[in-house]
Amino acid sequence: MKAPLATPAFSPRMISLFHSWSWVRDDFAGEFARLSDAGAFNPDGGISETIWSTRSKFVLKTATNLGFDIAYKSFFQVKNSYQFLLRPSPCASEAANYVRLTQLGMPLPELLAVGERRLGVILKNAFMATRFIGGFRNGLDFYDKGMYIDNIPLIKEFCRGHLALLAKLHDAGIAHRGFTPSNLLYRQESGGMKLCWVDVAECRTDDLTVETIADDMIKLFRYLRIPASVRRELESDYLNAASVRRTDADQLFEVLEKRLVKRIKPYAIVE
Repeated sequence: MKAPLATPAFSPRMISLFHSWSWVRDDFAGEFARLSDAGAFNPDGGISETIWSTRSKFVLKTATNLGFDIAYKSFFQVKNSYQFLLRPSPCASEAANYVRLTQLGMPLPELLAVGERRLGVILKNAFMATRFIGGFRNGLDFYDKGMYIDNIPLIKEFCRGHLALLAKLHDAGIAHRGFTPSNLLYRQESGGMKLCWVDVAECRTDDLTVETIADDMIKLFRYLRIPASVRRELESDYLNAASVRRTDADQLFEVLEKRLVKRIKPYAIVE
């Protein structure tokens, strides 16, 4: 891979589908090189902590000499690389979305580095590094065996805040497509919840309909053990936060509940 291009800000124009490329924020370039040379981005190197992994992907938490930790996301292997002949990798797409969503005022970690390794046009690997945000928890606390699965007031506060952000995203004509509790972070503070989003690779400009809006919301609601009356209340909060009116409360509730029946988790069903 070519040496990272060190500039203050990442631009989607830096993405190439025809050769390897990489970018690192200029004030992080030296530390990025040091960590890379030390093997910190190797999940088996014993230097970094693996905080999430599947058969194909992993996320590492790595300490820096700059007084903060970073989250480094990459792949063990890229599956079905033909999918990326004419489009960026998930890491590159997410970095591009960081630019778009940050401009909208969405709360996201700081983007520090991103890149792809290609053999010609064939994607071989990709990575993205962001500042690790300490003290935040994700919405897994509110479903299945989470500690707050039955704490309705806290669930409502969590959902209300994130749904207001979703409404702002929809106002801009963008569907989230990954609005699940694991991607929605929160931290309880004296003045109320502080929120953050991660994993925004699937966000796309879309012709938003009531069905599209419902599908984004279902990705959250299907995991939460709350009655339909609470969902309806939260849907109203979403509509009140939206500046662009694309549906009304009755229509949204009808579409969402009809679709949710097939997708709600068994433990989340409230009789």
